[in-house]
Amino acid sequence: MAKQVQLKAQLRNTTGRTQVKRLRAQGVVPGSVYGVHTKPYNITVNSRELGDVLHRATGENVLVDLQVEESGKTNNRLALIQEVQHHPFKDTILHVDFHEVLATEKFRTKVPVRPVGEPTGVKNGGGVLEYVMRELHVECLPKDLPEILEVNVEKLEIGQSIHVRDVVPPTGVDLIDDKDMTIFLVVAPIAEEAAATATAEAGAGEPEVIGAKKVEGEEAAEGEAKGDAKPAGKAEAKPAAAGKADAKPAAGKAEAKPAAGKK
Repeated sequence: MAKQVQLKAQLRNTTGRTQVKRLRAQGVVPGSVYGVHTKPYNITVNSRELGDVLHRATGENVLVDLQVEESGKTNNRLALIQEVQHHPFKDTILHVDFHEVLATEKFRTKVPVRPVGEPTGVKNGGGVLEYVMRELHVECLPKDLPEILEVNVEKLEIGQSIHVRDVVPPTGVDLIDDKDMTIFLVVAPIAEEAAATATAEAGAGEPEVIGAKKVEGEEAAEGEAKGDAKPAGKAEAKPAAAGKADAKPAAGKAEAKPAAGKK
């Protein structure tokens, strides 16, 4: 089951980018608390304490006994860490969201699913285990929330799979995903290699087409540039002469006599 840890927090009245930057500079992380039975409110938590909580967590679901200080009093709120925003370049936490829950009321969330053992089709047949789903949706009380769902896949042969209906959840936990959805699948190595080859060929083909179009475009551009340069030279006068020659045939037989005279 998900471990419940304590985390101190303080109500936060300040908002805005400048104020938030000042808070982070002081070693605290701004956060927000949401819930079905509570009005959203803003808090701050110690950056180091929050980091320790996340570091000790073995799964994605971290149930927190949030001790919120307000007007000299401490109110205990049971909450689930919903989302953590990290800095894209630095190892720092920018913001954290909590989902407040009631100890006596069921709620819904996602739990990671992990295979246990090596499938027979992989061990003896050279197959490949595919992860179709990496997490399942569950409904339960906070005290029954599992950190992770483990599924034994040792008996799977090539072509066999495990569906949601095959998973036996812990006591007090209900799986709410479609029962016919596939979680794990063992596929033949040939099919796997063919799929990988097809993907590689498709990926390699696209740049060639794009490159060809670029070359064609460049050649067309060069051709237009050369065509634009011709009027400046003698070559431009030749088409004009040809134009006159094209106009003469419209006159009929009279055009043929001057041609014979030239010979």
